[in-house]
Amino acid sequence: MPVYKYKAINEKGKTLQGIIDAESPKAATEKLKRQGIFLSSLKEVKEEKTKRFFLLRGISISELAVTTRQFSTLISAGLPLEASLVALSEQTDDPRLKQVLTQVKDRISEGSSLTNALKEHKNIFSDLYINMVKAGEASGTLDVVLLRLADFLEKQAALYSRIKSALIYPLFMFLIGSGVLFFMMTYVIPKIARIFEESGKALPLITVILIEISTFLSENPLTILFVLTGIAFMLYRFSKTRRGKAIIDRLVLRLPIFGKIARMVIISRFTRTLGTLLGSGIPLLEALEISEAILGNSVYIEKLRSIRENVREGTSLARPLRESGIFPPLMTRMITVGEQTGELEEMLVKVADIYDMQIETSVSTLTSLLEPIMILVMGVVVGFIVFAILLPIFDLTSTIK
Repeated sequence: MPVYKYKAINEKGKTLQGIIDAESPKAATEKLKRQGIFLSSLKEVKEEKTKRFFLLRGISISELAVTTRQFSTLISAGLPLEASLVALSEQTDDPRLKQVLTQVKDRISEGSSLTNALKEHKNIFSDLYINMVKAGEASGTLDVVLLRLADFLEKQAALYSRIKSALIYPLFMFLIGSGVLFFMMTYVIPKIARIFEESGKALPLITVILIEISTFLSENPLTILFVLTGIAFMLYRFSKTRRGKAIIDRLVLRLPIFGKIARMVIISRFTRTLGTLLGSGIPLLEALEISEAILGNSVYIEKLRSIRENVREGTSLARPLRESGIFPPLMTRMITVGEQTGELEEMLVKVADIYDMQIETSVSTLTSLLEPIMILVMGVVVGFIVFAILLPIFDLTSTIK
């Protein structure tokens, strides 16, 4: 359906602008007129431009969290769904989110439920989001469910933000160091090598190795770039296959330090999602099925399917989790207590909070270790280059003397 940007005036004389979808400009005009809005200009948003824009920019978790919290506030204040969505679309500055909210509002105006309207935008609203909204609509507690969703999204955004901010400095150091070394090897070393060649003296083995590496890098930059790009592309394609993803997921979990952090991230994400779903009134089996999609690791997904089947047969949740061998004892013990006391969802959220703190501590420790290791590696490489250059210079000096 075509999408139009409009500028208009309402019955109170206030100037409005927004986005609306309709079959034609005439249908858009009629739709707005029924809402008491009178057009001053209407312009179609071209599909090609929209798609290109969407590919370049997505909606962040933090942005969606803010919108969800505002949505909850408007609903709890007694505003109807349509009016709340209109207010949200007018408030947001993101063109994509504005368009999505407008389309959702239009579907509701046509008689659709909020859940079905959100299902048309699964690239933005996850299964978790849609199913929680469905539970909120069914129970009449949509504002409470939206508030829980906002809390969940904010926790996820905060976790990802902490991990990114902790790793950005080591990554920056690596990129700068690699750039400096590449410049030295392709620009500085070849000039020094020509001086050594003109001297006619036999060069030490370490200097010969350095010159050979420098010559290869300076003469074949496109070949190296092509090979590295090809390897990266093949690995990407391999990771998209079922077998490739399974192999990579297993390797990630076996890495010395990163594997432990990856496990904690998966456990935190799983327990927080499951606790949020159960707290919103979604049955355990359905909540486990929805939680599969957010794990992101085929090893855990396969185990969770087996756990779900055991729960379907009547066992408790803690027992198959413990027997799977991939979930830590702390988590399974706390879930056991939660099942016995009838506070499973609260206990799951507590487990997620514990692992969030452990992730933050582990990432901080990792970055504090990475910095001296990277400095040491850079020092060794620079020392190798300096030593390889100084050796023949000392030989030339002794010859002159």
